[in-house]
Amino acid sequence: MARGAAWMVLFRLFDRSIGIVSTAILARLLVPADFGLVAMAMSVIAVIELATAFSFEVALIQKPDPSREHYDTAWTLNVLMASAGALVTAGLAWPCATIFADARLVIVMLCIAAAWFVSGFENIGVVNFRRRMDFSAEFRLMATKRVVSFLVTMAAAFAFRSYWALIIGMATGRIAGVLLSYLMEPFRPRPSFACTRELLNFSGWLLANNMAGVALTRAPHFFVGRLFGAQALGAYTVGSEIAQLAHTELVAPINRAMFPGYAKLVGDPDRFRQVCTEATAAILLVVLPASFAVAVLAGPIVRVLLGAQWHDAAPVIRILAFSGAVTAITSNNAAAYVALGRPRLSTAIYIARLIVFVALAFPFVSSRDISAVALCELLAALGSLLVSLPILLRVVKVRAADYLATMWRPLVASAVAAGAVHLLLRLAEDAADLPTAIMQLAVGLPAGLLLYVVALVALWQLSGRPPSVELEITRRLRAALAAKMAGLRPRSG
Repeated sequence: MARGAAWMVLFRLFDRSIGIVSTAILARLLVPADFGLVAMAMSVIAVIELATAFSFEVALIQKPDPSREHYDTAWTLNVLMASAGALVTAGLAWPCATIFADARLVIVMLCIAAAWFVSGFENIGVVNFRRRMDFSAEFRLMATKRVVSFLVTMAAAFAFRSYWALIIGMATGRIAGVLLSYLMEPFRPRPSFACTRELLNFSGWLLANNMAGVALTRAPHFFVGRLFGAQALGAYTVGSEIAQLAHTELVAPINRAMFPGYAKLVGDPDRFRQVCTEATAAILLVVLPASFAVAVLAGPIVRVLLGAQWHDAAPVIRILAFSGAVTAITSNNAAAYVALGRPRLSTAIYIARLIVFVALAFPFVSSRDISAVALCELLAALGSLLVSLPILLRVVKVRAADYLATMWRPLVASAVAAGAVHLLLRLAEDAADLPTAIMQLAVGLPAGLLLYVVALVALWQLSGRPPSVELEITRRLRAALAAKMAGLRPRSG
């Protein structure tokens, strides 16, 4: 599970790096209107994709011993969902062109619909990479598809200098995914509806989870845009993306690797309980210091990455960084619920969080501070955690003391390190110039990391040196380093 998490985090970094390079090149070859045209089409298609996102692959991973009929049925349903999405997209091409007053949308949406239809035939057998926890193969599949799409997009951008580069690259990525899936996995699916009801009963809850997740993401943006206007929404959106980096770039790919591991342990409740607790501890070791660091260094991060004109994003980042840490815990719990075959629990938690946010947001209608909306997000996240934890303790049968014991050391160590860094940089806190901001990051990040490690070790010592994830990680790092050094020593004789 740890190796799988490392592969998934590595892919996330790889994908982000390619995305940054791609954006930098395309921004110089295309004009903003080209990106805007594709964004118009995708704003409609994203809703259609959401309505067809049943995640049948997750159902196959969750089942301890899926049959040939389960695979064939999942593949058949994927083909049908992709066909339905493609047909709806094609049918909306002309109305959307009329609504957006741009006739080019017709051919754009028709091309995307055709590529979507082809992508539905992807070999369902590649789900075995995750079932077998062969995440190196999963990495090769996703990375190769990404590289092919990137290279074709760049070639088309240099050739056409128009929005066609984006369309061709997008379509190529989908088609490459289909071809690679059959080249890398020997399984050959065939049409079947034998297990339709069983898969839909499980995957229907996954669809509900996806829709609730999108609603949670969009609801704060709706309130900010409606109450404060486009400029405030821009600051809030960018600030939210930066604040959630620890979750999106670390926890989300880690959970992708954890879920198959959980599914394999369903038949062993004691081991499942232990791994679930240890996984939470490992995630908190990473996400809590990262979230505290983003919160305490929000000002210099904004000045260095975005510029002084984005100063309104800093308060949003400070608040939502903690919201991201809470979300990391609940998302790991959700992976456990799905592995246990109870995805409806995740749906209930998402809905509870959405209700809390809306109930809190309405009283701030007359407010003129977007930080109030961010605070509502944080309180809603904490509310969902209070709902999720009792469910987890009851379903997994974890003792509250054992579970909370995984949290307090990284939480206290992160708070100590963040407080020390805040005091260290307080003299230059009000300075708005770029060199000072760079200095704050250059000093604050390594100082915070060092203080966090020292505080974590001290707390472990003070608590009686108990068996812990910190100790296990240290042992594994030492063993890996020793093996590496042994390999570097010259052989005698």
